[in-house]
Amino acid sequence: MKIEKLLPPAQPGKSWTVALEGGDTLRVPEGTILDYALYDGRELAEEELAELKAAAFSAALRTKAVHMLSSRLMSAGQLNEKLMAKGATDRQAAEIVAWAIDIGLLNDEEYAKALARHYQAKGYGIYKIKDELYRRRVPRQYWEGALVDLEDPEEIIDAFLAKKVKDPADRKEIKKASDALVRRGFSWSQVAAGVERLKKF
Repeated sequence: MKIEKLLPPAQPGKSWTVALEGGDTLRVPEGTILDYALYDGRELAEEELAELKAAAFSAALRTKAVHMLSSRLMSAGQLNEKLMAKGATDRQAAEIVAWAIDIGLLNDEEYAKALARHYQAKGYGIYKIKDELYRRRVPRQYWEGALVDLEDPEEIIDAFLAKKVKDPADRKEIKKASDALVRRGFSWSQVAAGVERLKKF
């Protein structure tokens, strides 16, 4: 396969375009141009072309990874999953995840802490937060460090009960509010203690 033309990027640092005979094009980083000694008119053996296409795909995946991580926080497991969904092999996904960790784009420990703080601020308890950590594929080794930094949930529970329960003597109101708190991830003992505080108020 012959390279018809190499087209430089419109902006420095962006990918080059490799125009192949027959109309196909590949977008590759500048470093790949140098690594493969590419130039206009160069003939590529079948094996070289396959390697170049793999390099171009890996570069595209890396660009997508940067875009995803720039728009929102996520765990290494989530990024790996999303890359696989975009067609990456196990090896490609693992290499990009390792690269993202190495340059500081990914940090599961900090992500776990941010996630725990976020859900507590939304009024959720520890069990709901654990569900989210699991769902977002945060390694369990970082859970304890994230959860230990959380504030005491008493204020959250008390504020919720004060808002939802108009009459502390109404058992139906108490049960409805208590069930809602349990669904939000608080333990029955935490909720029961909150109900007792409400009744004493």
